[in-house]
Amino acid sequence: MDIIVLLPKGHCTKIQELQMTTVLRENVHVFGVEGNSDELDEPIKAVFADVAFVKKHNLMSLNSINWSRVLVQMAHHFFAYFQCVPSLDMDPLPRVEVVVPTGAAGNLAAGCIAQKMGLPIGLVVAVNRNDIIHRTVQQGNFSLSEAVEQTLASAMDIQVPYNMERIFWLLSGSNSQVTRALMEQFERTQSVSLPKELHSKPSPVLSGPRLCSQVPRSCPGCRADPR
Repeated sequence: MDIIVLLPKGHCTKIQELQMTTVLRENVHVFGVEGNSDELDEPIKAVFADVAFVKKHNLMSLNSINWSRVLVQMAHHFFAYFQCVPSLDMDPLPRVEVVVPTGAAGNLAAGCIAQKMGLPIGLVVAVNRNDIIHRTVQQGNFSLSEAVEQTLASAMDIQVPYNMERIFWLLSGSNSQVTRALMEQFERTQSVSLPKELHSKPSPVLSGPRLCSQVPRSCPGCRADPR
C-alpha cells in the first residue's frame, strides 16, 4: 500500500507540516501543493469521480470524501454520548449537546446520521471566519464568500463544506432530486438560497451555531477544542 499525502503549503502549522514530512517510509509520499484546502480537494474529487481510474489503480481516500470516514466519526458520537450519560436505564434518555468545530462538515454529517438513528444529541456548529455553514443554518444562505480567510484553526479554513450535500439529503427526507438540484446550482453559481421548507429543517438538528473570529487552543465562547 502506498500513502500519498497532499500538504497545502502555508496553510498548516509548522508542527503539522513536520508531522507529515518527517515520516521516513518508502511507501509514504508527501507533496507540497499550492493553494488552500478547497483548491486541493477539487482534483481529489475529480479523480474519485472517474470510477474506472479508481478501480484500475485501487484508490481510496482517507478524508471525508470517503463515506467510510463519516461512518467512523458517527461511532465517535455514540462513544462520546455513552461517556456523558451515567446510565442507559433512564427513560427518556437525557439529551447531550455536542459542539462540533467544523470545516468540511464531515463530523457534522456523522452527528446528523447518529441523530437519525435515535441518538439523543444536539449539535452545535462552531466555525471560524470562514462561516458558510453559519450562514446556511442562520439564513439559508449557502454561498461562497469572496475568499478563504486564513485563521489559527487551519483545518477549518474551508469555504466549500462538501459534506453539506449529505446533510441536505438527510434534511430533505432522502430526496436525491432536490439535493442534486441544489448542489448543481451551487457548482454553477457558487450561491444557493435554500428553499424555505429545507431551511426550516436544521433548527432542531443544528442548534445555536457559534461564530468565532479565531479559534484558539480552547475557546470558552463556543466550548470547542480544535484539537
